[in-house]
Amino acid sequence: EQREQLKSLNRLKELAQRQHDLNERLKELQTALQEAKSAEEREEIRRRLKRLREEEQEILADLDEMRQRMARAETPQMSQSLQQLDQTRAEVRQAAEALEDSAVSQALAAGTRAQRELQELREDFRKQTASQFSDEMRQMRGEARQLAQREEEIGKKLDAAAESQRKS
Repeated sequence: EQREQLKSLNRLKELAQRQHDLNERLKELQTALQEAKSAEEREEIRRRLKRLREEEQEILADLDEMRQRMARAETPQMSQSLQQLDQTRAEVRQAAEALEDSAVSQALAAGTRAQRELQELREDFRKQTASQFSDEMRQMRGEARQLAQREEEIGKKLDAAAESQRKS
């Protein structure tokens, strides 16, 4: 379970970075589109925007795959994470649709929201995982104390039994 959580954490980090990179390229293309003077330049920028839309679709597919994997885990913390992931997915889908409509500023806004939500989801997930680990460690320490107490009781009983044999 911890290995799966670590995978999810790394995947969220990677997706947030990919969305960030895509947003940066989108900003550059938005500026280039505004400054484009010829139809040829605008057409080249549109081709590059199409590639970005395809990359956004790949991020969307990766989010779907991650959602399926998280849904299989079925832990209470995963259900909250799934809700956040669904919201993030909606932002990514909105960015992809805006790119398809050549609405670069809307795509950038949705992509920025998606990136922020991915980062927040990653941070929340990291905190939940750390909290779960702390709880497990606390439980293990309690169990270790109980074992030490039982060991001490057994030792006293053995000492008492050995003492009574010496007397007899």
